[in-house]
Amino acid sequence: MNLTEFIVCSEQSFEAAKGSKIPWNEPGFSQRMLANHLAQEHDWASRRDGLVARQVDWLAGQLQRPSRILDLGCGPGLYTQKLAALGHHCTGVDFSPASIAYAREQADSACLPLEYVLCDIREYISGQEFDCIIMTFGEFNVFVRQDASAILRNCARMLCGGGLFVLEAHTFDAVRAIGCAPATWQGHSQGLFSGAAHLCLQKNTWNAADSSALSQYFIVDAATAQVQPYASFMQAYEPEEYREMLHMAKLPASAVLD
Repeated sequence: MNLTEFIVCSEQSFEAAKGSKIPWNEPGFSQRMLANHLAQEHDWASRRDGLVARQVDWLAGQLQRPSRILDLGCGPGLYTQKLAALGHHCTGVDFSPASIAYAREQADSACLPLEYVLCDIREYISGQEFDCIIMTFGEFNVFVRQDASAILRNCARMLCGGGLFVLEAHTFDAVRAIGCAPATWQGHSQGLFSGAAHLCLQKNTWNAADSSALSQYFIVDAATAQVQPYASFMQAYEPEEYREMLHMAKLPASAVLD
């Protein structure tokens, strides 16, 4: 993309970019994202080990052992690995190839019978029933309302009677704060968006009419000045909207709001 194309792209409408996602499934992107999942100096992509351990302890306390657990958006298997070590039967689903490969390697190394599926969670349906289904780290909010509702309906089909559905979602204010954050720019020798030196320009937009946020990233290559655009969408919900969506999908839930 040249400078003129960049200017046009930077002015694209919110509607045109609605539902956009950073391409976690691209091999290079996926590998760089994995490093952020595993980082212990921040909680940007996944919880740090201490918090994951505390959440796993809480979750294990709600379940009979062994239970069949489905982790939608499992990333590198930080939760499933610990839950399987406690004797639970776990399945993890994610569409990041590097994260799934890492999770499988960790399971093999620990001799744990974990199942990992490389798949978009919007498309995942299993013939088996689960005692517990979890969605952590605000993964739910990156989907447009229609897709989010469809995911909940699929979960209801896969959750056994009396099962537990645990949704860790963002509060309305947390998503709005993302959309209302000021524009920024930063230089990097390498990072999530590129393995080479680049400049990252970030523009955030809050759409009050639809209660959603859009973050647009423009990555300027330091060597060529070429610009690569990305966008990331997040949907905000009030507490009563979460409850209504869960009720409509006929899901029992423990909602942990971030």
